[in-house]
Amino acid sequence: MSSTFEMDDNGLCIIRCDPPVNGSDSFVFTPEVLASWKALLGLASTREAVAAIMQGREDTSRYDPKTGRGVWTGAFEALESALADSATDVSMLAADGEVLDDPLTAARNKTREGMSLPVMSNETDARMRAALAADASGVEASSGIDVACTKDVEGLDDFLSDESSQAMLDECEERFYESLMPRQSQQN
Repeated sequence: MSSTFEMDDNGLCIIRCDPPVNGSDSFVFTPEVLASWKALLGLASTREAVAAIMQGREDTSRYDPKTGRGVWTGAFEALESALADSATDVSMLAADGEVLDDPLTAARNKTREGMSLPVMSNETDARMRAALAADASGVEASSGIDVACTKDVEGLDDFLSDESSQAMLDECEERFYESLMPRQSQQN
């Protein structure tokens, strides 16, 4: 029994799980999904994004068919707003009553809750950002996602450490952020 990771000829990342993880025996996603989950959930690493995909379960009862708003909407809006350097309309009160200082963290936490993933405190977010900024070699920053389910996935470490994979993931991340950046109006 083992789990395996591969990237197929169509650029899809495929994880086959034996035994199943979170009730699923496989996960299929694009590298762009890794970049978007990382940004929208405030994840510290691509490994955390893979683990979040494997563990997350969307609460579909949070989808509003009248407005089209779902679990991910607030995180998209908050990230767009942060990139546009403007305030966002997000409640600053977490479910446990903790007052959240950062609207982006608050929005990310609402999405995390909606995906049945652990939320992060402002302290965790601050420590993670400091660790990422310091680029502490050998220390893997964490936003609170349990990555244990990824540790024994054959081929995943090779993918995550491969320079060409890293370059591709960096490009996906750049394109994702670019797609959320405010557009300058065209003047003729």
